[in-house]
Amino acid sequence: MSSLKNLVLKHVYRTGDDDLFHDFYKPVLSKAVKYDRAVGYFSSSILAANLRGLGSIIQSNGTMRLIIGHPLEREEFEAIRYAVTSPLELAQQYTATLLQWIHSDKDVSSKSLELLAILIASGRLEIKFAFRRAGMYHEKVGIIYDSYGDAVVFQGSANETPSGMFEHLNAESISVYKSWEPELFEAYGKVYQEGFEKLWNSEQKNTFVVDIGSDFYSEVSKYVESSPKLQTFSLLDIEGIEEQIAKYEVEQTNTNTKNTPNVPDFLNGHKFKVKDHQKVALKKWRANGYKGILKLATGSGKTITSIYGAVKVYETLKNKNRGLCLIIAVPYIELASQWGENLLDFGISSHKCYNAKNSWLPSVQESIATFNAGIKDFICLVVVNRTLASNEFQQVVSSINPKSMMFVGDECHNHGSNKISRLLPLSDFRMGLSATPFRSDDDEIDSMFPNVSRENLLSYYGDIVAEYGLGDAIHDEILTPYDYHLVPVYLNDAEQEAFEELSEKISSIITKSGGQLSKDDKEKLTIFCGQRSRLLGSASDKLKKLSELSSMIPESMRNLTLFYAGEGKPFKQDEDAHDCKVIDQVSDVLYKNGWKTSQFTSAINSAERKNLMEAFKDKAINALVAMKVLDEGIDVPACQTAVILSSTRNPRQYVQRRGRVLRRFPNKRKAIIYDFIVLPNSDFEQPASKKLISAEMERVNDFLLLADNKLQVEKQLEQIGLYYDI
Repeated sequence: MSSLKNLVLKHVYRTGDDDLFHDFYKPVLSKAVKYDRAVGYFSSSILAANLRGLGSIIQSNGTMRLIIGHPLEREEFEAIRYAVTSPLELAQQYTATLLQWIHSDKDVSSKSLELLAILIASGRLEIKFAFRRAGMYHEKVGIIYDSYGDAVVFQGSANETPSGMFEHLNAESISVYKSWEPELFEAYGKVYQEGFEKLWNSEQKNTFVVDIGSDFYSEVSKYVESSPKLQTFSLLDIEGIEEQIAKYEVEQTNTNTKNTPNVPDFLNGHKFKVKDHQKVALKKWRANGYKGILKLATGSGKTITSIYGAVKVYETLKNKNRGLCLIIAVPYIELASQWGENLLDFGISSHKCYNAKNSWLPSVQESIATFNAGIKDFICLVVVNRTLASNEFQQVVSSINPKSMMFVGDECHNHGSNKISRLLPLSDFRMGLSATPFRSDDDEIDSMFPNVSRENLLSYYGDIVAEYGLGDAIHDEILTPYDYHLVPVYLNDAEQEAFEELSEKISSIITKSGGQLSKDDKEKLTIFCGQRSRLLGSASDKLKKLSELSSMIPESMRNLTLFYAGEGKPFKQDEDAHDCKVIDQVSDVLYKNGWKTSQFTSAINSAERKNLMEAFKDKAINALVAMKVLDEGIDVPACQTAVILSSTRNPRQYVQRRGRVLRRFPNKRKAIIYDFIVLPNSDFEQPASKKLISAEMERVNDFLLLADNKLQVEKQLEQIGLYYDI
């Protein structure tokens, strides 16, 4: 049998340029004695279609190990169940039929289930099911070994299905790493090779793996049998699955780990190394007495920085025979779930303190009791801010010694109010995380009152001890560079008149108050500012410009786009005005121009959000249309384009939205931002118009400062009578 080295293999294969099956799969499998494969989707029909290619493995008594992320079809599961219960009978059929099929030119596509059963029964094929608490296991990796000890590792987008191998309904590509090219193989191939072994042995912290014959998978298969739409599969769709996952998670935790924080060797398929700006931030935090705010750009690794810091605090305390209780507070459940996933990479299984209190309170009480008794030296609680403020949570954590507690406030700017700042635990170790810790002094309402939020944040967390801006992150290639495009929107006559009237009312209240606003003044000011904000957010010209823009963007560039729409209903200037929400109007315009979109709002439940995010990443839909729910912390690294139809005057919002689209992702070389700026309809010299232009230009100047196409946008500004403030 010849070696894999004898094949002429490319480093990258792509549909359109290559035939993935005939140019790559078939020749490499003809040399194989062992084949490991991890995929999202698998179909037994691929075994029959590729039987000649698998002949080398079968005849050499080799093995195939397969990890799948989507359940098998009912008939496939039944075939495997039969193979497991009748292995000897099927194994005898192996020599009589399988070899005959291999050497025959006869079409055996109708024998796929029988072939699957024979391979299982004869020990040639093992299949395991991988699942995650949130989302679907969707990795696509293959490792092929020959009899000479050489290996080929490939990683890419194709599934182990006929459509992935032959039909190419989607554009597929694979990267190839050869063991006889040590530099590339050590850097990339070995990572996937070692990762597969860890996954097969269920040692990957954020993914569980079970045998197809397990009781857990039997429960999954029952759902598969009754599900008419397997493509929309989600574990969370299965009744009672949360309890089963939790039970399995506990069993695995008891078996494989003692919940000991540690620094991983690999993270997201790459060798883990703390970045320089993260080291500097933690050094300054430690020098400030383990207190302070890390002002790190969105996407620059705030979460990983803080978890790594917590692991180091744990190790320091352990050397002094002390334990650590780590509490992480976040604004949203979706963000809490992401933290849970990230913590698992560092060996930390967390208590999820959200949803109904009965789902977390008893286990937290028990863990804290064992921690206080010295039986455990580490526990971790991930809590949403609403639960943090509850009596139950406050009471249960009050018994923990502050000297053994570390508190991390993610998006810590949410902790500035008098109500919540008083409830933050008086821990010895405090870390605030935010790209924008403080509100802008130019916020038209907040600037009328003392900046209590800023004072509370500094009082609790301490000073900003480390800063790492977007410019730093783009320069260091931690974030993606971007092009910035302006979409000028002009108020019509009626909107201009309403805008000036509201601006006059706001100005009059502020002037008459002399800086001492009564309760009535505050209420009126809030109403008028809200109305003006809605007027600007729903300017009629926006829909016209959106229609023009969305129709111009070719289908090939529509995927992975976020649209940020205004909140609520449009400001009504007359009784005949449209009464539907702004986000619905935006969705309708996109639909008419052939876009496939879904709304991502606080109104949909967590299971629906997970499914939508998977559909977005898999390009089953082009875009997500959102309002505010994607502003803080929720990871959408695949996103390539952001269309900002509406933005508040608070820089925090647009800074976070920009950071969201700049996150690194494979094959993402540049992000694109379209910004709809609202301008007066004619006279730029009116006081209200000047303030509007000034507010919009503050955002434009900020975005433009780091844009790759800065000169192009400066020319556009000059053409519309605006000028870039250097």
